[in-house]
Amino acid sequence: MKSSIHRDMLGAIIDVATAAHESALLVVGEPGSGKSRLLACVEPIAGVEIFRVKINPAEAGFPLSGLSAFVASFQNPAAAALSSELLIPGEADAQLAGRAAELLALIRDCTPAATLLLIDDLDLMDLASQTVFAMVATRLGGTGLRLVGTVSAEPPVGPLASLPRITLDRLTFAESMLLATELLGPQADEALRRMLAFSSSGSPSELARNARLLTSRHLGNTAPVALPFRASRAPSTRTSQEPDDQHLLLAMLSCSYLSSQDPFRQSGDPLRGALEELLSAGTVVRDGRYLRISDSALRSHLYWSIDAGTRAEFHARAARSEAAPGGDPGLAAWHRSWADAGSLSSDELLASAAEFAGRGLIWQAVELAERALALALDATGSPEALLEVADALYLQGELSYAARYARLGQRRPGSIATVTKLAILRTGIEFMSTHQLLTTDLDDWVGLRGAGSRAEDLARLLGMSALSHAERWEVDAARDALARGRHLLESATPESVELHELSALLLSALEGDPGPSTRMFERVSRHGWTEETSARALSVLGRSLTFIDRYGDARRVLRTVVGLEPPPDPIVLQTARYYLAENEILAGNQFEAMAIIESLTASGTEQVHRRPLQLLTAWYWQARGDRARADAAIELCNRSFATSDHPALAARLVADQGRFALMEGRFDDAIAFLHRAGAIGSAFRNPSLLRNQVDLIEAYVLSGRLREAVIQFREFRARARPFHTRWIVLASARAEALLTPGEASVAVFEHAAGLWQPNDSQFEQGRTLLSFADRLVNLGHGREGADQYLAARMIFTQLGAIPWARKADAVRLGTHAPSVNPLLATLAPDERLVAELVQQGKRNKEIAAELFVSLRTVEVRLTRTYNKLGAKSRSHLIALLSGSGAVLADGAASGMV
Repeated sequence: MKSSIHRDMLGAIIDVATAAHESALLVVGEPGSGKSRLLACVEPIAGVEIFRVKINPAEAGFPLSGLSAFVASFQNPAAAALSSELLIPGEADAQLAGRAAELLALIRDCTPAATLLLIDDLDLMDLASQTVFAMVATRLGGTGLRLVGTVSAEPPVGPLASLPRITLDRLTFAESMLLATELLGPQADEALRRMLAFSSSGSPSELARNARLLTSRHLGNTAPVALPFRASRAPSTRTSQEPDDQHLLLAMLSCSYLSSQDPFRQSGDPLRGALEELLSAGTVVRDGRYLRISDSALRSHLYWSIDAGTRAEFHARAARSEAAPGGDPGLAAWHRSWADAGSLSSDELLASAAEFAGRGLIWQAVELAERALALALDATGSPEALLEVADALYLQGELSYAARYARLGQRRPGSIATVTKLAILRTGIEFMSTHQLLTTDLDDWVGLRGAGSRAEDLARLLGMSALSHAERWEVDAARDALARGRHLLESATPESVELHELSALLLSALEGDPGPSTRMFERVSRHGWTEETSARALSVLGRSLTFIDRYGDARRVLRTVVGLEPPPDPIVLQTARYYLAENEILAGNQFEAMAIIESLTASGTEQVHRRPLQLLTAWYWQARGDRARADAAIELCNRSFATSDHPALAARLVADQGRFALMEGRFDDAIAFLHRAGAIGSAFRNPSLLRNQVDLIEAYVLSGRLREAVIQFREFRARARPFHTRWIVLASARAEALLTPGEASVAVFEHAAGLWQPNDSQFEQGRTLLSFADRLVNLGHGREGADQYLAARMIFTQLGAIPWARKADAVRLGTHAPSVNPLLATLAPDERLVAELVQQGKRNKEIAAELFVSLRTVEVRLTRTYNKLGAKSRSHLIALLSGSGAVLADGAASGMV
């Protein structure tokens, strides 16, 4: 079977199997870490015979029984005979070496040319078998046999201690989500998969066991989940070795995910001492004002190992403690639901869940919500209470849990106002995750419910619709939603009015009108960033400033949102960071963009703006020049959003592919991609949104298809006429220069380069200078071309646009190949730039001033250059680069110097 987890470990086993020389490998992993599953996932390998052995721990008392099983796995008459002989009692330790020699001879005679033997639970073999195995494992040369065995702990001493090993760590949350998806299927509710991933604490066996507890009703979202997951009575770790006070304390703490610290601080000396010991060991951790058991799987096993009567007693005691000063009323409600279920309603538990969610304590909120739904003492949890829980989770960016409880709320009868609010919330959840408007069609909802809904609810619905359509670049649909809601604004709340105003602001920017965004920016700059303007409004303002090419102002606004104290709701914060990443991409600040994308995608389980982040990830790997990862990210995007699903994302994906193909000199591919991007995005009237057409013109020019380039240019000019963004001005000038033939193009390129202003994209300036350098070289102006090339490369290097810096290098090296030392090709772009300036005789201070970097940066780059080229001094480096040190250069290139 294929594995979605531990792929690096699987790769290590494949490497052992396919290596030129025989070797052995131990895979170390604690019980439940997935060792057996890992071996089961080793698929057939061409040219390699695979045998598998599972050690039976019941035979550990019989000397050489494990070795007998090992030998029998070869399925050969001679092996079978030796396997039987090994079971004859009376084997002396002195004869173990002889047995190892017999086994090696058998392996050489009986195994195919390449054999992989996978032994599960190798450490459960009897000691004599482990000794012989270790002796054989270090003498495999010429046998064709590769050995891989799993053990539960790293052997510090003993026969296996000398063998090479890799450690099977616990799964990350992202890997646990992959495994949960593999077990439940991709159509299973994501909230269920997250429950499994969180509660397993990275243990594949725990996750699989908990998955088996889910019924068809759970998978159909018609039954609540009993949390913590019911475990076997035997704990998964050796808690029986803990002192009695520590074990008692752990049992008490297992009764809830969080426990207030104060009651335990006020307890007797033995429990206080036990708590300090558990905190020191990391078994218990402090989480703000609370304590919790660090391992969720351990907590489940502890909790369900307590008999029912004792559990009820612990819950009753905890309910009293949490209700006292220093406790938490929400936790008191949790414990009361177990100790005296008839004393509270499910809505009380849901209210506590909403309060915990609002504080970012997500798992405690989920346990309370599921408990409330399980009890349902008043027949149902009311939709109003479920709305509060879902809304609090939504603001925390926990979209899968928010969707679960909003969906459950919609299934219960409620007022039109509540049902409408749930519809609004579910639409927001779906859009913030996927940028789709499919779960609840807002337009249909307004038509069907309008007569019975409050004007405020309809105004908010239409405002959300307009803002969502605008984010998808669906200008006409957004305008229509605003027009339909305009008459409702007089009686609407300030929040709904703000939604409409922000939608209009973003629409104006999308249509190339800088006025509204500029005026709002000036207003909030004068009156302060946060006094009168919400964090959401600032985020949309930053987004709008990006679309009118005011990248510096957008950066300032969005960084303000990110740095607000107290911080805004996580969903607003994540949105501002996503907007900031896109701003830096369009500004050409690729170093910054890549850093933001890395932080946004660090967990691998992002919920907010999931699909746009997939697009940014594809851009990231293309910008890094990692073709394999870029292709994988592009494939994920293709699966995730189809053309008809989200034209803006689909068109941007293809446009990015075309842009990078153009940069790499794959002009035919670039033309195909950029043409397709234009077809997908044909409804986007503003050409500065997709930015594909000028790249298409450049691809046509560079491939010699001038007639088609001229046609595209005329079409671009006609489309761009109503818009006046700075990008259109700069890109149009570059396109015109590219199309101007001969010497006349020099003046046009100079004009295009001179249009750049300090607030414009440096990346666009670099592209214009690079095209100018290419044209100058083609016209025979090599020296002038070199100057423009150097300026372009310096811009790209400082922006972190490494592939574009390499393209600039290719222009230079292709034009002046006879005068360029091949050693330069071994240097990174920033190192090469410093090396060439050293060759020109410039000092470090002069280089730092010319490159706008610190003196320390120059020294670091120069040191790396010395190490790579084998230069011993500045004069030695100059000699190498000038060619007078040819012999030394050859030696450095071959590794002899």
